[in-house]
This record gives sequence, structure tokens and C-alpha cells, in this order.
Amino acid sequence: MPSSDSCSQGRRDAGMALPPTNDARAARAAAPRRRTARAALERRLSACAILLGSVTAASGALADARTEARIHFRAGMELIAQKQFDEGIRQLQTANEILPHPNVVFNIARAHAEAGNIEQALAAYREYIASDPPDREQVTRIVAQLEQRLAAQRAAASAEPQQPSQPPAPAPQQPGPQQPAPGGAPAQPSAGQPAAPGAQAAPGAKAPFARPAPGEATADAAGIVGAARTEDVYQETVITASRGAQSPLDSPNSTTIVTRQDIRLSGMTRIPELLRRVAGMDVMQITGGDENVSMRGFNSRLANKLLVLVNGRTVKNDVLGSTFWEALSIDVDQIERIEVVRGPGSALYGADAFAGIVNIITIEPGAGKSGFRAGYGDHQQGYGSVWASAREGDFAYRLSAGYTRYPRWTREVAGDRIDLETSPQSQDLGAQNVRIDLRASQRLGPRRALDVGAGYSRSELDIYGIGPFNDYNLEVTNADVAVAYRSENVNARTYYSNLDGYSLLNAAYLGHTLYAGRPQQHIVNAELEFVKTLRAPAPVVHDFHIGLGYRLKATEWSYLDDDMPIEHHGSVFLQDSMKLGERVTIVASGRLDYVPYLERLIPSPRGSVIVKPTARQAIRLSGSTAFRSPTSLEAYVDLPIQLALPGLELLSTTRPPVRSGFIIDPEQIITAEASYLNQQSDYFEFEVTAYYNRVSDLIALAEPERTTLSQRAQGVGGLNPETGRYTSGLGGFENQCDIYHVVGGELGGRVYPVEGLDVFANYALNLSEQQRPDGCDALEDRRTSRHKVNAGVQVRSPVGVDGEVTLHYQSSQAWAEQVPAGTVIATSIYPLPAYTLLNARLGYRFLNNRAEVSATVFNALDGLGDQPLQMHPFGNRIGRRFMGFFRYSL
Repeated sequence: MPSSDSCSQGRRDAGMALPPTNDARAARAAAPRRRTARAALERRLSACAILLGSVTAASGALADARTEARIHFRAGMELIAQKQFDEGIRQLQTANEILPHPNVVFNIARAHAEAGNIEQALAAYREYIASDPPDREQVTRIVAQLEQRLAAQRAAASAEPQQPSQPPAPAPQQPGPQQPAPGGAPAQPSAGQPAAPGAQAAPGAKAPFARPAPGEATADAAGIVGAARTEDVYQETVITASRGAQSPLDSPNSTTIVTRQDIRLSGMTRIPELLRRVAGMDVMQITGGDENVSMRGFNSRLANKLLVLVNGRTVKNDVLGSTFWEALSIDVDQIERIEVVRGPGSALYGADAFAGIVNIITIEPGAGKSGFRAGYGDHQQGYGSVWASAREGDFAYRLSAGYTRYPRWTREVAGDRIDLETSPQSQDLGAQNVRIDLRASQRLGPRRALDVGAGYSRSELDIYGIGPFNDYNLEVTNADVAVAYRSENVNARTYYSNLDGYSLLNAAYLGHTLYAGRPQQHIVNAELEFVKTLRAPAPVVHDFHIGLGYRLKATEWSYLDDDMPIEHHGSVFLQDSMKLGERVTIVASGRLDYVPYLERLIPSPRGSVIVKPTARQAIRLSGSTAFRSPTSLEAYVDLPIQLALPGLELLSTTRPPVRSGFIIDPEQIITAEASYLNQQSDYFEFEVTAYYNRVSDLIALAEPERTTLSQRAQGVGGLNPETGRYTSGLGGFENQCDIYHVVGGELGGRVYPVEGLDVFANYALNLSEQQRPDGCDALEDRRTSRHKVNAGVQVRSPVGVDGEVTLHYQSSQAWAEQVPAGTVIATSIYPLPAYTLLNARLGYRFLNNRAEVSATVFNALDGLGDQPLQMHPFGNRIGRRFMGFFRYSL
């Protein structure tokens, strides 16, 4: 870890707190070392490319698990429909080995029953029942009937007289038993082949029983086992866009799924880095513990325009409106998939679903195996995760615990600085997290279940605040308790979450304050939803979702008003998906939210039309509005900020005495979107999306104003007896006067050209025009890259070697940021150059895939460019990191 100061160039230019080092002399001295490191890195990358190429070319390698399993599943079902049971069953077994699914096991059992393999059918049905399916009782009755049939066949076979002296002729439909080699023992029937009538069993062999003829078996079994599960069990489904499981082809919004395979093969342990592969996603690492994520633009420090959920439960902090990604009680090893809704979602989720929604869905209780994963890397990176999952009848649970440590990318304060006061947090630490999470489920009957869960984490984070609060330390504990009831028509959920922290600046000049504070929040949330499918009139199928919501919010912080109100939020939403035949669906959604701070209702409508030319193609047109309500900090800030000149301060308050009754309006977005999704082939899929966004009333820090004599006469300004400083100006938050018109598009696809190779790529275009009405002097802000490209290659092989290489590019940006400058806080524009990020992972599985060793590299191109990578003008310089892992499943 570097020991010298490493404040960003933008902060040095602004005359910030820390003086610059001699960068030019250091760069000249480091040039020979950089050339040597560059050559070594190029050799390493070449070796990795050769290795991955050899793995890709290996025969029998496996492509995307879901796609390959789907191919085998469809082939198996077609063969079984043609009464080719043996080959059809083999195809289904292959599909289930690649990606296990209970419905595939059910179809294997049913096919065995139709073929007359009753013993094999019983074994498969019992495996299906062990997965605790909703129709467990019905399948148990099927098993009982098959057991009776098997017992009757065995009894009939035992009662049949043996006549060895009269060798029978072989049955005309079936081959006779194999002839033994000269001098050998009598041949036994092959697996699944009946013994010839009158043949004697070998000594010690089980008594044979007659297998019915194929036609007889099929007709007889159909009356017992019923219809096959012919639905595409490997079709991706999303639940976030409409609050119900559906194909992305039927979703009213453009959606992306980060699969469990994507998570494993990437090797990433930071959830935001997993999201970077999504088209249109803005991901920004500022420090080792601070990631900010947005969608289709308007990312920021303390990003607040993306709604982040874990199993449908919001995890944002209401004080700041942001998400502390490194403070969650779960880690990537507990994630089943991540659903990303690309576009506003306030019509169903209300405030904060402004730009899009990220729903992190964890592995279900009882699913998967117990195990652990441990990792260690350079600069004292550490990762540990252990989990236990089990099912006992109707009860299942999943318990996980973990630890994570990330260093700072660059150190802000050198160890020999005697002119600064620093926080107690280590100057080398970016983020540290200790966590535990427990989720359990109790089945109450067919399609009814009760879910309970609780999580706890304690974290230390180095983050960047807003305005002059650049390098900021936070110690925070998060806790939640949740209860949910699920049934066919009624869903109910309630949860409580608590945040308790300690905050202060990382460093300040002697005599200046570190702004110590204790943020706290208590949230109680309750939701009730009614779901019903009906026909009215007969040709139109309606899928109704009607819901009510309540949210209690209590926040406290020394940066806010002393008398913070307890807020009671309410909401009601309605959605009707009307399916007009097989090709057209109309989705109408709407929600009303009551926001106590605004003292009014805010509507959020959405309408979508989905046309499917074929079953696996969709054309979507949609329009919606969304909003983001002011956070506690924006609505109730009351903080004196010390200026660079000793003895002076600026009072940051949203409602100063000279503006009594001032209210910040919610941020507003109006969007229109058109998209085309093609999943017609099992070997490729692609999507094209175009959108228009009108964004207004963005909430930002106002330009500070010096106090006037008239304000002084009204009691504003002057000496602050609490701080001992003179209040020379006023600041706070306000709605920006400018309006943004954004036109953009996204093009993405995934290709499986040969077995063993999975290639994905996407491109996002974002063109923003800033409209300034008369009298609006807002600076031009181009914080959203016009061009973003993501591309990657995944490989898996039966010999256990797998890996992924991903490349991310985004074009230049320009940020408008406030910084202290003498006796004022001024806004300036800070450019950010384009950057390219290359990440890679290589792993090896052994012990029947129970154990795995892997290694990852993040930012492999570090040192090849002229400038170190930065994702924000004030952020850390992002370096290269290596990490190794060992994983084991019980």
C-alpha cells in the first residue's frame, strides 16, 4: 500500500486540504519500473489468452449451462413423445446433470413409468418428492399406485411355473437373451430387458417379472402418472418487473438477469462489479469501500436513483438515500440471481425506483449444498463465506456467515503528516464487513408458505460524501427481521430494519472539526398484495395485482434538524396484464404514494404493449413516469460547515429563517421506451432498446450565498455560540432549474457459436441535452458517458477448468462538483478521461465438482496506460488486484 499522499488531481487543482506531491519527478523515476511491469503484464495476459483458448478448443467443453440444458431437455421430450424412451430419458438425465431441476426429474420418472421401468420410475419419483414440490401429495399417491403395480407384477412372476424342459420361442417384438460365450455362464438380460418366458434365473438372481409390451405400458401408465411437464423449465424468468414470475419476453420493462453462472465464473465478490456487465448500467468505484451505481445516467456520489432490493426488501439507507453495498448481510455466494429492470419502476415500487431496479434474489432455504469459500489477495484483501442449507419435510433453512476486507486503492494521508488530525480508522482500509444471515421457510400446504429471516452486519467503510465531504469514514451496523406469507392469491410481508452508525471525516487540519456524528434509522415496512387470474370477456386473460403498502421511517443524525419527525408513508398500486390471445399483451400499472414531507399524493402510471411475432420474439412499447422523494439529509439538513479560513462557517440548511416554508419537490422522470427481444435460437439471443427520458427537478446542493445585512437584521448569520465560528453564508439543497432531455439506446446479445464458448457483449449510447430556462445559470454537467461497451467470454469444460474474461469501456465525462476555496464553496467542472477495465478469472474443479481453486485479476491493464484509472475526478486511483480462492461443498 503506498505510504505517500495520493489525493486526486481534481482536488489538488481546487486547492483542497492536502498539498500535492512532486508527481512529475515521481513519474520520471518510476518510468523504467513501469516499462518492466508492462512487459511482464503483457506476457501474463498472453499466457492467460493461450490457456483460455486451449480450454475453449477442447472437445466436449460445456457452453452456457442454461442453454445447453434446454437443448437436451427439448430433445428428450421430443424423443419421449415419439415413444423412444431410452434415448429420451438419457437426454433428460443429461439436462438434469448440467442444471438440476425438479420438473426434469418428474419427466424422467414419468418416462420410465410409460416405458414399463417401474423400479426406475419409483426411484425418480422419490427423488422428485425429496425436493418438496407443491404437488408432493399428488405424486405420493402416484408412487403408492406404482408400488402396488410392482408388487402385483412380482407376485405374478413368482407364481408362474418354471418349465425348463420346454424352451420357448423368443417374443416377436423383443430380442432374446444374449448367448453365453462357450464355457461361460448363462447370459442375463440387459438392464431394462425382460427375461425370456420360461428362462431360469441364475443362482442368487432376483426373481424376474414380466415387463408389459410398449403399447400396453404406455396406455396403462398414462392413467396413473398423468401429463408430462412440457413447459420450458430452463426459460429465464423474472419477478421484479411485474411482481410475478414471467419470461423476459412478457416483461413490461427491459430486463437483464445476472445468473448464478455469471456470478461464479466472474470471480467477483463485489455486487456492483457484477452489475457492470449490464447494458446501460453506470458503476463507479471511488474508494475501496465506496461503489455507486445508477442506470442510464445521473450517477453521483451517494448514488440515490436506483432502487436496490434483496428478495423484494429495500436495503437503501433512508438518511442519505444511497446503498452501502459493502454493508449487506449477504455475499455473492448466497445469490441465486440478480434481476435488473432497466428503466423507471415507480408504478409498482414507488419512490426511488427512479432510473431502474436491482433485485438481489438469494438461494432458497433448503436449496443447494452446505459449504464454504475463502479467498486472500495482495494488499491484504480477504474474503470468507460459510453456509449451511437443509430441508426436513416442510421446513427448510439457509444460514450463512462471512467476512470481507478490501484495502483502499490509494492512501489519502501519509503516515508522517503532523499537521492533520485523522480518524481512528486505518488509513489502509477501504471496507471491512462481518455478517450473518438466516432465512427459513415453512410450507403450510399446497402453494402456501411462511418465510422468516434475519440478518446482521457490522462494517467499516471509507466513502465519499457530497460537497466538501470527500474522504469520509463510517462505522455502521445493519440489522433486519422479516416475515412473509405466500399463497396463490394473497401475499403479505413485513420487515423491520435498523441502521446505527458513527461517522466523521477521515482527516482535517489541526483546529478544524472532523464532524463526528451518529446516524440512526428505524424502518418498519408492511405490504399486502392480492393476485387473481380471470377471463373477462372469455378471450381476454387478466392477471390482476392489487396492493397496499405502509412504511414508518424514523431517522436521527447530528447533521439534521434536532426535532426530526417520524414519517408515515402510504401507498396503493394496481396492475392488470391483459393477454389478448397468444400474441398481444397490454399492461396497465399505476401507483399512488403519500409522502409526509411533501404532504401530498404522487401518482406513477405505466403502460406497455407487448407483441410477440413468435413465441420467442417480443416487441415492446412502454411509457411511464417515476419520482424520487427528498432524503432525510436533503429535506432536513442543518449543519454548520467550517470554511478554509479559520473562524468562518457556512450554514447548510434546507429551511433557513429567510425561506420558511420552503419545500423541495421530488425529482421527476418521464420515459418512453421501445425494444425488440429475440430468443428464437438456442445458440444466440439479442435485444435492441431505444428510450427517451425527460428529467427535471434534480435535487442538488445550492450555490452558497453570503449573508446580507437584511438577513443579519433578521437574526440570520453572525456568531454561532455552539461552534464559536462566524456564519458568513447560507447553503443547502434545492431543485435544479435545468431540464435534461436524454435519448439513448442499448444493443446487447449473447452467442454460443460452438459448444464450449459463451460470448456476450453490449453497447449503450446516452445523448443528453441540458435545457436551461431563462434565468437558469446551471453549469453544463456531462457526468454520464456517451458510450459504454461491455464484452466477455465464458468457458467451462468437463475436465474441471473454467473461466471468464470481461472488458468494460466507457468514454470521458465531466463532473460539476462543489469544493471549498478560501472563504466560499464554489462549483467547478472536473474532467474525467475515458477508461478501459479488464477482469479475468481462471478456476479448476475437482473431487466431483465438490472442490474448486480459482484466481482472479481485477483491472489487469493497470500500468499500460499513461494515466491511472479513476472513476470519479476526486476518487482513488484504481490499481490492479489479484486474489485466490478455495471453495468446498459438503
